[in-house]
Amino acid sequence: MTAIGIDLGTTNSVVAHYDPDRQEARVVRNGEAENLTPSVVGMMRREGSESLLVGRYALNWAEKNPQDTVVSVKRLMGRDFTDAKVARARDRLSYKIVPGPDDDPRAHVVFGGRTTTPAEVSSAILGKLVKDASRNLGEEVNQAVITVPAHFGDAQRAATREAAELTGITVKKIIDEPTAAAIAFGLDKRGGERSRILVYDLGGGTFDISVLDSTKGHDGNAQFAVRKFTGDDWLGGDDFDLAVVDRIAQWVRQEYGVDPSQDERFRFLAKREAEQAKRVLNDLPETIVNIPAGYTGDGVVVDVYMPLSQAEFRELTDPLVRRTMDLVRETLEQDGLTTSQITDVLLVGGGTLTRSVYEAVEAFFGREKVRRNINPMECVALGAGILAGTLNGVECPARDCDTVNDESATVCATCRTSLAGARAVGTTGLYEVTGVAMGIGAVRGSQRDVFVPIIESGTAYPLPEPCTKVFQATDSRLIRVPVYEGNSPVASKNDEQGVVEFELPQEIDLNQRVEVSFNYDANRTITVTITVPGTDMRLESRPKREKPRTPPPAPVLEPDSATLRQRLEWAKRDAEKFLQRYGGYVEDLQEMKVRRDLQQAEQVLRQGESGEYKRLTELLIDDMYHNCGYASQFLHAEEATDGAPPETASLINEAVGYVKQAHSEGNRLLAAQQARNLANLVAQAYDARRVSALRDTERFGGILRVPDDAADA
Repeated sequence: MTAIGIDLGTTNSVVAHYDPDRQEARVVRNGEAENLTPSVVGMMRREGSESLLVGRYALNWAEKNPQDTVVSVKRLMGRDFTDAKVARARDRLSYKIVPGPDDDPRAHVVFGGRTTTPAEVSSAILGKLVKDASRNLGEEVNQAVITVPAHFGDAQRAATREAAELTGITVKKIIDEPTAAAIAFGLDKRGGERSRILVYDLGGGTFDISVLDSTKGHDGNAQFAVRKFTGDDWLGGDDFDLAVVDRIAQWVRQEYGVDPSQDERFRFLAKREAEQAKRVLNDLPETIVNIPAGYTGDGVVVDVYMPLSQAEFRELTDPLVRRTMDLVRETLEQDGLTTSQITDVLLVGGGTLTRSVYEAVEAFFGREKVRRNINPMECVALGAGILAGTLNGVECPARDCDTVNDESATVCATCRTSLAGARAVGTTGLYEVTGVAMGIGAVRGSQRDVFVPIIESGTAYPLPEPCTKVFQATDSRLIRVPVYEGNSPVASKNDEQGVVEFELPQEIDLNQRVEVSFNYDANRTITVTITVPGTDMRLESRPKREKPRTPPPAPVLEPDSATLRQRLEWAKRDAEKFLQRYGGYVEDLQEMKVRRDLQQAEQVLRQGESGEYKRLTELLIDDMYHNCGYASQFLHAEEATDGAPPETASLINEAVGYVKQAHSEGNRLLAAQQARNLANLVAQAYDARRVSALRDTERFGGILRVPDDAADA
């Protein structure tokens, strides 16, 4: 069986193969004898016939038919249509992005008159890569290590695996792109050498920062341990190009009085020329953006002939460069490192070929630390190729069993033990950690939308055993567990991965304890297990994606009108007390909104408009806990100190005093700094306390509560 490494990129994809005899990896050229394959898929329709185009041919076809050509599909992988990042893509990409059919919440794309998923589009790219590699290597390729951005979430990784499965290849492993680049770099290290590597990975559509510790043994075997990573999945070389596209559109408006920005053909041609201008300006002080008949509309034919200087390009793109360097500083700070503790800096991705980008990195770390011995466009694929060729399988985690199983196996062939927590074995050792937490949306008292981590950020995976928390079922037999991934203490600010839904059998008491377990496998794919101790009930599932839905009117799941009225009365009373206590720290516009919502609540209570009870209750709660700046923070602080250890409560109260003092002195900068400190203390206090209830934030329904005497497993 032949295995390859695949860098499935936003703009271009690359394949590499490891030669065990030479102990080196090399890039495998595609059918056009090129190292890079454009990650583009198009549908050519002529005279009633259709042909699927992938790569260079699709890119050429896109010039005249951008609406029938899909580019940058990686940005959509694993995302729901309602995702804010999908909405952003709809505004910037030339093809249609639509909701899925029936109950499929995922974003779908339309091209060639057909609607399909991003995973199916990616499978067409993977199919070409595998076919070309098989032909050039002279043997059938049926296994691959595929790379993804380090910050890709569970749903995005699952979509990548789905694309591979549609192609018919076995995924040996899904690995983070910066880690793959570090593996490629590690081959040049000497035996016994240790390194601390920072990978600056600016691809076509995503940006990643990873810090790894690397050791190469005297036997030549390399070990890599991921320490920290962060990223931005909407920051890449495309954004540099689009900044120039917007400048070209501005030039057309100034010179011709027409706006070409919504014309699909213009945007495609302008982006292509922007890419070329970006490369030229690395070496020359000025270039000309020349697009004959670049726009034909509004009764005019526009020939674009716009000068663009290196200084102007820097001005357009400096905000993007600063964003990348801010993330570098944030990553080092979170890991407790300084620049002097980094031994090697790797520049990865085509975006790092831009002069202003690599100069910023060199200025920050020192030019002597920036390594240039590997092509930044190919190093990710090379690292994946090395791993594909040196992985021997996964070792059974059972204590008395040392069987090495095939990477695709789910249970040990010898003892039938689950391989969910099994580690890969081979000459390249890899120890990976999560960059964000995986947890549940919850409520605490009247506070809603709280994120409760179950697998903490920085946890090494695959996990040797699941992470478990104990809850208690109340209110309803239908329990819905919304799963989120992220680091924000507010659940809705994280990425929802889906919902696990289960129903308690009639024979199980509603107050029965319920164990919720999360587990990651070697590819950072999540499995959720629900069990009820002392019973046979056990549900193992992956989070299911759902389309947004409105609360059903079923009385079993919705509180009755009297209960909803009582909740609104309580919320109204609490909001009035909130203004009395903290009104001096509420901005005028914020206070006007709260008082307007209070007036509406008074009116619906007086008129008995039961249909408005729930909406007004939620508005008032949001007003108090989320919409009133420092006042909302003080309310959070008040609740966090309730039941907290005396030393914790003292620190929080002291921080509140600092914020109030800075606010009264009119020192906005100091107040903001002290408020950030307060927020951190409150988050730590919440994290240390039990969560009183778990529920789906979209509707009233089944609730899981943490019993006071329960201990986390």
